[in-house]
Amino acid sequence: MSVESDNQAKNPAVFITWISAILILAGLFWVLTQPLRTRTLVRAVNRVLEQSEDFRRLNEYSTNGGAGFFGMNAQFIVSGDAVGMKAVVFPFLGEGTFFPCLAMLNADGRVVEFIPLNNHGKRVMSRMSPGILQIYVRRIEGNTL
Repeated sequence: MSVESDNQAKNPAVFITWISAILILAGLFWVLTQPLRTRTLVRAVNRVLEQSEDFRRLNEYSTNGGAGFFGMNAQFIVSGDAVGMKAVVFPFLGEGTFFPCLAMLNADGRVVEFIPLNNHGKRVMSRMSPGILQIYVRRIEGNTL
């Protein structure tokens, strides 16, 4: 066996090792920064609610609501006068762009209202057909019940 054939066998192995190491580090980074990303999301949503003079605030992540963070079923407990309410932060697709939206849920897990979290979302939600909103309502309620 020559030196050249050894190098040809080692090159793919080194490449696969590098890719595996990068994926492991990225996964570790994703898991370890989860609390920081959750706190940042809660602060940003609370800032928007405060600017719109809404009395409700997201309090903490609800562990009994869904299967994961930042998915369609990531639920947060709402504080303020809204006793027993939860909120779901999710991406809404309207007019070809995504925008962040907050769905307020009552104690039974039913959607009470949608709150768009930016100005573009407010404009899109005002023009959205009720059928599209019902699709999102069914999807959110299906994940939370």
